[in-house]
Amino acid sequence: MTITEEDVVRIARLARLELGPGEKTLFQGQLGRILEYVEQLEASESGPAPDAPAAEGFLREDVPAATRSAEALLANAPAAEGAYFKVPKVLALALAAVLALAGPAAAAGRKGAARGKSDPEGLALMRRGIQAYMEGRFDEGVDVLTQSLARNPTWKTASGFRAICLWTTGDVEGARRDAKVAMAMKPLDAEAHAARGFAHFVSRQLSAAAADFVASARLNRKYAPAYFGMGSVLSSQERLQEALTNLDLALQLDSKAVTANIVRGTVHEKLREFRKAVDDYNRVLKLAPDFHWARHYRGRSYREIKEYKKAIEDFTAFLKSNPDNEQALYLRSNAYFLTGKYAEAIADLSRVVAINPKNGLAYANRGLAYAETGEKDSALADLRRAKQLSPAKADKIQAQMDYVASSQRKSEDKKPAEVEITGTPGKDLSDAKPGQVTTGIAAEPDLPGEVPLEPLPAEEAAPAKPPPADDKEKAPTPPAQLPMDIEPSGYDDLLILR
Repeated sequence: MTITEEDVVRIARLARLELGPGEKTLFQGQLGRILEYVEQLEASESGPAPDAPAAEGFLREDVPAATRSAEALLANAPAAEGAYFKVPKVLALALAAVLALAGPAAAAGRKGAARGKSDPEGLALMRRGIQAYMEGRFDEGVDVLTQSLARNPTWKTASGFRAICLWTTGDVEGARRDAKVAMAMKPLDAEAHAARGFAHFVSRQLSAAAADFVASARLNRKYAPAYFGMGSVLSSQERLQEALTNLDLALQLDSKAVTANIVRGTVHEKLREFRKAVDDYNRVLKLAPDFHWARHYRGRSYREIKEYKKAIEDFTAFLKSNPDNEQALYLRSNAYFLTGKYAEAIADLSRVVAINPKNGLAYANRGLAYAETGEKDSALADLRRAKQLSPAKADKIQAQMDYVASSQRKSEDKKPAEVEITGTPGKDLSDAKPGQVTTGIAAEPDLPGEVPLEPLPAEEAAPAKPPPADDKEKAPTPPAQLPMDIEPSGYDDLLILR
């Protein structure tokens, strides 16, 4: 709050104080800082401490007893004048200022925040919602946090946590509405800082999110969501080893934190540590068997370590709940091809091109599968279509067309050297283009930035460069949006004739 010299004079008059030379300017600054802090208290979203004792039975029996004399009480004061305590003028001025300037506005502003503080059941609902989110029960988290907000509609902390839950379930617009509300708060406790951090994350303000997660961890070093949130920010910034450190800490603090296992699994994928990724996804499915996306992620990792049968099983299980997922179909077709199941590969790729007729590489791979089954005309037709749709790969596709056209299934030793068109899907995850929106859990642009280099909260977060303006208009692809990057947005794989 801005205080003018005229305000200081008026407040001094109300406090019956006479100001000396220079005191107007001195008290103008001091009162301004005091009232700013009062405003922070009014706007804070902190609730009662989780272990606070019940406010019952703390009064002693009302029985007569000897009282101390005024002289004895005044003898304990640093300064006294007559029968009164003598205090610095600024304290009297501050009290008068709060009453004169902050009173009416504060009374109105307290209504929303007070609901959360005075409603233990609402607070319990909010914390239940947070835990449901951390344990991978995302729809339940949304429902419980909505119940909490129904009791306390202006509770910004609950709005921040619901924002990340909505983001995870794919309700991007709802998440952004809640995030906008939560970003307006002035948090004073670990929960509120984490909630605002998730709100900043949903809004792609990664530097601000990092600062909030640092503040949350400093206020409560055992608060797992703070370390999980920071690990997610670091993953989005491709600071993968630092992300792992914070995600490991989150799991040490909360061994049931499915969300941390999911993000850590995707970080291991980016680092090409696919067996570690499989281990993380195994834990996810053990703790949250209904989180079907974990099968998609695990299938992708199995495929990378050439355990194609397991990859096919996982993709098949995932596709039962997501039958039109283009990438799962594409990846399963690849595993089918590599195990010699060309008819199954053709069936999956036919579904892919039905979903996305402009997927040139799906046509190319289906052409190669047709070639393996001896259907030369179908193979050449698909490869020609692929060449039209993927001009950047025209030369490599042409090489395959020439081979198909010139040979009717020559023996293996007479075939030309293998021509790799590009890397396989899921490989080189770290090569995603800056600003590219990816598919899967809480995709974020590749942003530069400075955040703590050590596990939270060892270092302060420094400002990061803001994201490009056009990134704010890009929406992640639902469902299953958690704070992390995982998949490439397109398919950059063309199989080769063997």
